[in-house]
Amino acid sequence: MKKYLALLAVMAGTILNAQAQNFTEIAGVSKKSKPTEPVKLYKVISGRMEEVAAVTPSANGTFGFSFQPDYTGFYVIGSGHPLTIRDKYKLYIKGNDKINLELNDSTYVLTGQNTKENEVLNQWSKFTYNIARKSIYFDKIKGHSTYVDFFPDFDATLAKAKKWTNGKATGNVKFDNLMKLTVNYDLAHIALMFLNTPRLKHPTKEELNPYLKSFNADQFMQNEDLYKFPYGSTMLEMLVNRKADAMGSNLLDDKNVMLIPNDVLKGEDALNRASKMKSYTNFMELSEKYSKYFITADQKTRAEAFAKRLGATFKPGVKAINFTCQDMEGKQVSLTDFKGKIVLVDVWATWCKPCVGEFPFLKLLEEEFHGKDVVFLSVSVDKEQDKEKWENLIKTEKLGGVQLLANADRHLQKAYGISTIPRFMLFDKNGNVINEDAPRPSDPKLKEILIRYLSKS
Repeated sequence: MKKYLALLAVMAGTILNAQAQNFTEIAGVSKKSKPTEPVKLYKVISGRMEEVAAVTPSANGTFGFSFQPDYTGFYVIGSGHPLTIRDKYKLYIKGNDKINLELNDSTYVLTGQNTKENEVLNQWSKFTYNIARKSIYFDKIKGHSTYVDFFPDFDATLAKAKKWTNGKATGNVKFDNLMKLTVNYDLAHIALMFLNTPRLKHPTKEELNPYLKSFNADQFMQNEDLYKFPYGSTMLEMLVNRKADAMGSNLLDDKNVMLIPNDVLKGEDALNRASKMKSYTNFMELSEKYSKYFITADQKTRAEAFAKRLGATFKPGVKAINFTCQDMEGKQVSLTDFKGKIVLVDVWATWCKPCVGEFPFLKLLEEEFHGKDVVFLSVSVDKEQDKEKWENLIKTEKLGGVQLLANADRHLQKAYGISTIPRFMLFDKNGNVINEDAPRPSDPKLKEILIRYLSKS
């Protein structure tokens, strides 16, 4: 049982009465299309959701939580993966609250006794429902929503939102101030989500509505208010990307961390990037540049966890895990066959467009390091039935180096945790790891690393 959950019970549609002070009681009914789908309660930590408790509704859909909150502010109730905001709804919890609700597909309804704060929050949810649905539940809209219908709806909602909080004071000054923030942050999140989700057609810069044309990402990154919202972490990534795109910067460049005016949020963006890393080397390089921005206790704990997780796999100097695959003539070729040379492994597939996009850069590297102690070892993860397609592409693209086919043997992918391609890995002359998630050939850093390790011989 998680420490934040003081008490949780679901018994025949009833919840236990809380005897201790500050307990919040939530009683609900699930009327979703999947009524027995577990309902989860989350708290908001540094702009992301962390599960407090989960429960499966009873046969008639009822569920309940009784718990002692460890802070006053937004919590979240809903279902699904914690990294997505879909089917999740903000609740304002301060302790001694009674909340009664009904969960439906993509919305919720308050029923019975509720706090003033949650009544206002629910009114706001209803007010923004149309644009939020088009932005977040885009694939559930018949015919799919595009900017043609979304922008007019958003503009109309925005115009009314400017005075929306008028006359909605609850007597709780802290909440009333948070609600004013919520109006601004929710609208920005809805607009950014719309731009960052699949559409049948996307607007050009000229076709953006006035709100997005004049959008100022910095206004949402001046302080840590973003942390108060369950979508804060993902919204930060979208804000940084929007600012970087406007400046013509490469969205993947970690230098974009420095586009953020607030130091704590700089640390958050750096850790967001770290969470996607597979290489201890890459994490340590990022940490060396940005660890001074790991300021909060939560950030320091996460940084330590990343280092521990990645360090348990392939630190530089660790012996590589050998693998063996077939070449075009059916000969068995192993990584260990190339001891005494630096080996760049390229894991790719014929159907992978980003993989094929690296070919011109890879061929340039091969030319530059021709005659040097560097082996370019390309391993395709195409299926056996696509062998002819693999062979034809090698001939068409005039690929050099050593070409291997992994076939059905997934030893290579499992050994190195390869779930996405292209994946480049570097090994030194002694068969030890240099970087098991190396820069791509299109990144000048790869050439620099090769030169550096060749000079060590």
